[in-house]
Amino acid sequence: MNRWVQGPIRTAAIWGTIIPSNHTVRKTVRHQRRTLDQAVQRASASAATRNISRISSFRKASKIAFYVASDGEIDPLPLCQLARRLGKKCYLPRVASNPDRLTFERFLPGHTTLVKNQFGIAEPKHSPKDAIAPWKLDMVITPLVAFDRLGYRLGMGKGYYDRTFSITPRWWRRPKLVGLAFSLQEATFIHHAHDVPLDMVVTEQGAVTFKKITL
Repeated sequence: MNRWVQGPIRTAAIWGTIIPSNHTVRKTVRHQRRTLDQAVQRASASAATRNISRISSFRKASKIAFYVASDGEIDPLPLCQLARRLGKKCYLPRVASNPDRLTFERFLPGHTTLVKNQFGIAEPKHSPKDAIAPWKLDMVITPLVAFDRLGYRLGMGKGYYDRTFSITPRWWRRPKLVGLAFSLQEATFIHHAHDVPLDMVVTEQGAVTFKKITL
């Protein structure tokens, strides 16, 4: 579960190396992800899902947030369905009325009404009774455009996940943040002070942890 391949635009972060702009990384990786052969994409997504399902912390978690796939992302729906069979509660993110944050609401595949937000991404129709505070989740499966070997995640540039999980109250533990991606999404990019690193990234090649987390 720890085999990796070098990403297509990975650049050594050493003195004198020119690191691609985040805009360039996003553009390149999104194109490569979208143009993956469909058979390869399905096989890779299945392997990544299988890898994460074997992780002890996933098995132990009772409340897990997923996402609705778009733009060639790995679809975590099969993983969510497995989680439900294991008796776990599943959630999806919503862009809150405060545009700087995410909220999370209960997700029952086939039953929860989904609507498109201002970015064209499906999210649960707001239902206060189904909401959960972000820091009460045990694990959050995050989408990403790119990731690096330090555990940083490059998203679409809006910063929703970073802002949401940088304000976890000290009296609650932060949920495990797990990126789900194809191995080709590994890259080198520019970090910012407000970036919140992931605990783990799982691809079709296996899993790599960046903090103390049970495999």
